Amino acid sequence: MVRTVVVIGAGIVGVSVARELARKGVSVTVLDRDAGEPRGSTAFAPGFVGLYNDVPILTELARASAAIYATAEHGFGRVGGLELATSDSGAAEVTRRADAARSVGLASRLLSPSDLPKPVFDFVDTSQVIAAAYFPDDGVADVQLLARALRKEAIGAGARFLAGQHVTGIDRTSNLVTVTTASGDVFTADDVVLAGGVWGPSLTALTGRELPLFPVAHPYVYSHENAAWRPGPFVRWPEHHVYARVHHEQLGIGSYDHVPAPVGQGGLTDGAGLPWPEVFDPVVTTAQRLLRQEARFSPTRRINGVFAMTPDNLPFLGPHPELDGVWVAQAIWVTHAAGSAAALVAAMTDGTGLPAELAVNRFDGKDLTSLRTGALRLYRDIYAADTV
Repeated sequence: MVRTVVVIGAGIVGVSVARELARKGVSVTVLDRDAGEPRGSTAFAPGFVGLYNDVPILTELARASAAIYATAEHGFGRVGGLELATSDSGAAEVTRRADAARSVGLASRLLSPSDLPKPVFDFVDTSQVIAAAYFPDDGVADVQLLARALRKEAIGAGARFLAGQHVTGIDRTSNLVTVTTASGDVFTADDVVLAGGVWGPSLTALTGRELPLFPVAHPYVYSHENAAWRPGPFVRWPEHHVYARVHHEQLGIGSYDHVPAPVGQGGLTDGAGLPWPEVFDPVVTTAQRLLRQEARFSPTRRINGVFAMTPDNLPFLGPHPELDGVWVAQAIWVTHAAGSAAALVAAMTDGTGLPAELAVNRFDGKDLTSLRTGALRLYRDIYAADTV
């Protein structure tokens, strides 16, 4: 018999899992809670795919993800990534990261402020920059466009996608897993993959497990359209917790330089895009001080997007500890989504081992309040990892 799998969630993680499974001949059904436009984190992600991370497994997953995205019909390009420093300590850090990237076989080099790529030079205030590290194989994604391309591949390989399916129950019965939805539909499968993004805690709770995954709000804004803006590398100022990129003819900028804003599951009724709070206005103003005066702008679009954090900034990827046939793929950004999906599917179909540091039960026995505090502590240094 053909193996059957239900994937819950049709964001970048869910479509990547479906694509991998369908290409292996598995019968895949993807359930998405949204009946119209997508409302999860995938709909709001800025799209940075940086390859190097100080945590080796994240570098591995990012490299694998970028390799998969590069084969997609559209939605991804290796335009490079830049890390800029405005102080001596910041310069030491970007230099360290460039050296570390080269040590694991990734291309990187240091640039002087005058040698920055022209598209970046158009909006970065180079008078503040004293050092820059360039990572040419990094990429950017139009995440919704990329997700649609991967979904098309999954459908072409036999996967089916069902919209408007809000999952309300997950149970193990005999040798199958049963999934019920608010509409009364019932799905049975050999395996179920939980890829619900910011709704991960609610989804995992249906299996009797409390997942230490903590959604937080995050500001990102877009400028007016300007034909002078040209796509180029994704830019980060790590010491300021700010990043920017050009989206077609709009400049986008985001910042982690603010007090973390946790979001409860009840706050996600309308999705991962929340109303814009005034408290984010000064955060955006401060971030724009890193731009040339003439590049600073009054936002034409403000995104208060939600993404999920864990106490160590690492994903949850692997089998459910108590419920056979249930697999978890949560707290995964576009940077690692396709690589994580490939690793998970290899474990599901071939028995390939998964990294212990990503285990779903790695925080068992630890106080949830302390875990939440630890996760929020990492918010400003979102590309860092920690051990709790």
